[in-house]
Amino acid sequence: MAKKTAKKKNGKFFNFIYILLVLIVAIFGFAIYNLDMLPLKYFLLLVCGAVILLSFFGLILLNRRIKKPIKCFFSFISIILIGGMAVISNYSFNTKDTINKITKKVDYKTENYSLVVLSGSYVDITDLDNQDIGFLDNGSKGINKALEKLEQEIAYKNDDYDDVKELSDDLLDEKVNAILVEESFKDILDEESTDFKKNTEVLYTLNVKVPEQKKSKKVDVTSEPFNVYLTGIDTYGKITSVSRSDVNIVATINPQTGKILLTSIPRDYYVELAGKNAKDKLTHAGIYGIETSVKTIEDLLDININYYVKVNFSSVEKIVDELGGITVHSDYNFVSQDGYKYVKGDNILNGKKALSFARERHSFTEGDIQRGKDQMYVIEAMMDKLMTFSSVTKFNNLLDTIDGTFETNISSEEISNLVKMQLNKKINWTLDTNYLNGEGASKETFSTKTRAYVMVPDIASIASAQTKISKIWNEAN
Repeated sequence: MAKKTAKKKNGKFFNFIYILLVLIVAIFGFAIYNLDMLPLKYFLLLVCGAVILLSFFGLILLNRRIKKPIKCFFSFISIILIGGMAVISNYSFNTKDTINKITKKVDYKTENYSLVVLSGSYVDITDLDNQDIGFLDNGSKGINKALEKLEQEIAYKNDDYDDVKELSDDLLDEKVNAILVEESFKDILDEESTDFKKNTEVLYTLNVKVPEQKKSKKVDVTSEPFNVYLTGIDTYGKITSVSRSDVNIVATINPQTGKILLTSIPRDYYVELAGKNAKDKLTHAGIYGIETSVKTIEDLLDININYYVKVNFSSVEKIVDELGGITVHSDYNFVSQDGYKYVKGDNILNGKKALSFARERHSFTEGDIQRGKDQMYVIEAMMDKLMTFSSVTKFNNLLDTIDGTFETNISSEEISNLVKMQLNKKINWTLDTNYLNGEGASKETFSTKTRAYVMVPDIASIASAQTKISKIWNEAN
């Protein structure tokens, strides 16, 4: 009787293990299907393998004639499989969730405003009640929202300006008590006026959301060539924040030939600003939104840009640190403005040092052009590290890392299609780089209405870039 009871209990245990195995296989299959990155032929092989696995284990675990030691062994194997598939399923669900987050359509931009006063003149925002506050009317709907928010805090007299230099001068000359200025313009003033940076302070900050259209020119990314605008904005925190574009790279990708061309454009390139009928530094295009940057570069190179990818300082630091650092080539021995030392040749860099390396220009005779090259070196180093096995095992953490510091108008479906294409064709991608050149000069810029350092484009350099892009674009496999 005791033997029968024990046999019955053992039978229930083996049945339970098998039912658990069936459930986890079903969840695992759904997770892989939901991720939508496995080509159909591989998914069907996976399904067939799952059916065979369950049939075989069912024959062992549910068959009363099979001896207990054999069943125990296969139960142990089942538990290992259950654990492994549970981990992979969780990994797949998290990956899908993160991809959906980073490809979610963002139809707004965040404008961050600072209420700037002379250093030591006021202690609290209420001290500005009924005082004169100047603001820059640059055509953005955000300034009206910001003024409305400010009205909820204090009553004030407002003076509108269309010249940021005049606005800052009037604050320094005490013609107004304070100025309300978007953070990007404040950064420009800090950079170009020592007096402004030294003699002013921020008393209060506020941010507003402004609607912004961010369209893509969709193509079949598995069979047609396409251009992606890669931009790095000079800010930390929220990726939606309006900011100058420090990095401006066009990636021309041909999935048929497996060729990628990265064309770097200097941030200070003196270009016709799209929609403004005036010339400005390319970096200032970012202040007016991603669409202005895209259209400005399209006009400059006479191309269509299909998609964009935007990152900020936070993105670079976090990704590099999550990768465990990167090895970056340097053309020179130099010390950055942040005080980091770099040697000619290979340098092992953490996130902060990699960002400082990519931003440095003052240490080089070629300035912005060398910075563009160094940004390419950082991108190549990150791509090399991403291809290693250790990075693949951190893929989920990497996706979590860029959540909130990465924005794109490439859809999750297009990403899935690219991954499936790669698994199907196993393309050996080749990467080439190109840099636009120019000559330093002092010119008036649209955003500041004053003369500033710019880089006047070299026409031959632009023509050469157009030829190289066209060659990648039109080359058949």
